[in-house]
Amino acid sequence: MSTPPSRRAVLGGTVAVLLTACTRRRAPAAPPPVDPDLSLRAAAMAREQRLLDLYDAAATTPALQTRLAPLRAEHVTHLQALGGGPAVAATPPTLSPTVRQLAAAERRAAAAHGEAAVGASRRLAPVLASLAACEATHAAAL
Repeated sequence: MSTPPSRRAVLGGTVAVLLTACTRRRAPAAPPPVDPDLSLRAAAMAREQRLLDLYDAAATTPALQTRLAPLRAEHVTHLQALGGGPAVAATPPTLSPTVRQLAAAERRAAAAHGEAAVGASRRLAPVLASLAACEATHAAAL
């Protein structure tokens, strides 16, 4: 016949089980959070590059080149403020846009920059808001 376990053995076993059950298990490492500004910044840069491409396609005469040069230069500055620079147009527009079409593109970009500023961080929101204001003045100037 075997002897029953002592109270001390039962209590010690219970404590060991409880301590094992209560220890924290490390959760697998979560991936680093994705910066939401990355996609907003990339979209803003794409809009600015598209405007540059349109300006280049619209400047078909020396008079238009002279008229559009200051506005185009501001778009280069916008790209630099966003952390990029002008690129060579991957797919240039097939037709030269009119000044009216440039103004419409500026209005669309202004609206898109303004909408993006609402969801941006405190660091990026003022940049996008400034771009929205500038694009709106470009549309009025055209």
